[in-house]
Amino acid sequence: MNTIITISRQYGSGGRFVGKLLAEELNIPFYDKEIIAMASEDSGFAQEFIKENEQKMKGLSSFAFTSGMWGGNLVNNFENIESKIYACEADAIEKIAKNGACVIVGRCADYVLKDKCKCLNVFIHADMPSRVERVIKVFQRTDDPKKAERLIKENDRMRARHYRYYTDGEWGDVRNYHITLNTSAIGVE
Repeated sequence: MNTIITISRQYGSGGRFVGKLLAEELNIPFYDKEIIAMASEDSGFAQEFIKENEQKMKGLSSFAFTSGMWGGNLVNNFENIESKIYACEADAIEKIAKNGACVIVGRCADYVLKDKCKCLNVFIHADMPSRVERVIKVFQRTDDPKKAERLIKENDRMRARHYRYYTDGEWGDVRNYHITLNTSAIGVE
């Protein structure tokens, strides 16, 4: 099998876990946070900075410029920080795909690799109660169901905005994927 599998997922649906299990089962490489490391190397931005801001960057360029966070010369060298990070992540995804079969989670990989290689694009989703339970038990970000739901909605909004901005498509639209999986119905294993 020489197919690249891209996985997009709702926050708290278990998509990353499913992707990791799939890669292990198929004995192929798994990429998620590794893309951040590659983008960091190419962009010069710290991995932590990219991780914290890759999907919620709106307005950060002007903040960085006006606050002197990086010298004005650096900010002037590219149109905006958001596009620089996206471009570096897209380059990393393309390099990864050239190496052969693998599982890539997130970062608009379905769009980045569109028409470039043979891909199986998967969207993983779940109902809200299952996602709230996962955020509380697995992510341990909060123990309050209402806060967990707000966190889920916030992350989904950021993912949708990020996807729409860079692809002109709708994140989660079934027409963008070959398969959708409901982990509420089938579980994550």
